[in-house]
Amino acid sequence: MVSGAELILELSSSQRMDILQLLSATNLKASEIAKKLNTSIQAISRHVDRLHAAKLIEKNEDGIYKLTVIGNALLHQYPFFEFLGKYRDYFETHDFSGVPDHLLVRIGDLLNCDLETNTMKALQRSRDWAASMEKWVKGVTFTIPLEYYETVSKSMRNGATHKIVFGKNSVVPNGYYDHPRRKEWEQYIESGQIQEKIVESVPLVVGLSEKEAHLIFANKKLGYPDIKGIFFSKDPKFRKWCEDLVDYYWTLPEIKNFKLVEK
Repeated sequence: MVSGAELILELSSSQRMDILQLLSATNLKASEIAKKLNTSIQAISRHVDRLHAAKLIEKNEDGIYKLTVIGNALLHQYPFFEFLGKYRDYFETHDFSGVPDHLLVRIGDLLNCDLETNTMKALQRSRDWAASMEKWVKGVTFTIPLEYYETVSKSMRNGATHKIVFGKNSVVPNGYYDHPRRKEWEQYIESGQIQEKIVESVPLVVGLSEKEAHLIFANKKLGYPDIKGIFFSKDPKFRKWCEDLVDYYWTLPEIKNFKLVEK
């Protein structure tokens, strides 16, 4: 019996991964695989034999290989490992606090993204994201800068909607409640154009519009998000993952009659 660890070991070879990816598109003979990968039939045969022994591929009577059900399923899980490998340096200082298990197993959906680690560029991209919004925003946030209200004021007057989740641990800038745009915002809340909710804790930031999403995970030492790295993407899978995270937080119990702390 092949163990789970042995299956994962098969993914450790870039050539075996190349073979699986080729076979996900079309069934091939070993000689055809070797030609497409520009290598010798002897080298390919060793990898093919391993994949066959692990029951990740199978061969018919004509010598044509194809993925097995297990091989196909394992290939679909590869983005999970690729994402973690690609951003391992980031996750030395950040973690997945606040991400539910059902989304953690889908972390590979975030693979097609850009990680902006330059603080000034990250902040500017966040401003650009807010300014480009025309129809709607959904988000979970640890804080919200006062300039955000100014940035989205035009789109709000044109009917854009917001659905925002804060945590009891969220903080807002001094003067937040007295800011003119915030007072205008509260009118939108009364009309239902904006929905806000406070839950027990928010250790991350996620925001998405009809165009793009961004994501900040919790800093391990701080226990809340920082701006030392922000993930941005327009990829549908990335955006769907972020939307599902917002929806998860929206289902959490609401903390009533709580006022966010100004700092």
